Amino acid sequence: MTDAKPFPKSAQLARGARRYRRKIASPKQWQAIIAAKTGPCRCCLVPGGNGRSRSDITFHHLVSREDHGDDVPDNIVPLCTFHHGEITARHGGYEYRLLSTLTDAEYSYMIERGGEDYPERAYGIRYAR
Repeated sequence: MTDAKPFPKSAQLARGARRYRRKIASPKQWQAIIAAKTGPCRCCLVPGGNGRSRSDITFHHLVSREDHGDDVPDNIVPLCTFHHGEITARHGGYEYRLLSTLTDAEYSYMIERGGEDYPERAYGIRYAR
């Protein structure tokens, strides 16, 4: 017969190893991110009209929220609504154009948070610097 071991209260309350908590920006933090990141669409690269050659600018998470991407400036890039939809749906082959315009901080955040193979898993293309 094996010895019975008590079920510790810390395990019952899930207070063991901390689970990952995604950083969610407050409305004030979002305004700061938008002010810092507003610019031309990373796919259109049209400087005139703030990149709105196709439509309004939206903000895309490089590392998606489902993959534990935070609401921080290094994870947010501006895209027009057309390219945002195309990249999210993996249509049109715009993924490489987006990834090639990443700053060093944005690229390192994506690799740190998602891993070396994240561009292939998330965007369906092999990309490395």
